[in-house]
Amino acid sequence: YRFVALYSNYIAQNRNYGVGPDLTMTESHMLNSIVLTPGVTVTNLARRWERSKGAVCQVLTKLEKKGLSERRKSDSNGKNVLVYPTELGLRVNDAHMVCDVTDILATTQELLKSCTMDEINAFYKVLDLYTGYLRAEQ
Repeated sequence: YRFVALYSNYIAQNRNYGVGPDLTMTESHMLNSIVLTPGVTVTNLARRWERSKGAVCQVLTKLEKKGLSERRKSDSNGKNVLVYPTELGLRVNDAHMVCDVTDILATTQELLKSCTMDEINAFYKVLDLYTGYLRAEQ
């Protein structure tokens, strides 16, 4: 449980990527999904992130207030709301991705001080299997 509590605090911290406003990991990764699939629906974001549409809308509202994304009604179906990144959102996402890669490399280097690469890969395999188990439970 200690790991879960620590990691929960870690992902909730605001970070600055050198461009634009501070973001939590949830906000930055939701923004990345929007950048990768411009025009994505709230429903699809909710499915992808395994969250309720209401929870996704809360994150989207934060991103919009920060000037990083915008919602538009679909031209073909006025009921559908599509989400797009703004120009600032694109720049912040690029900066976030550079920081993400840098952080992953630094974390891997730190782990290699105490673990072999095979042990690290086994850890990621267990995480992947456990994630599947949790998905099946829902």
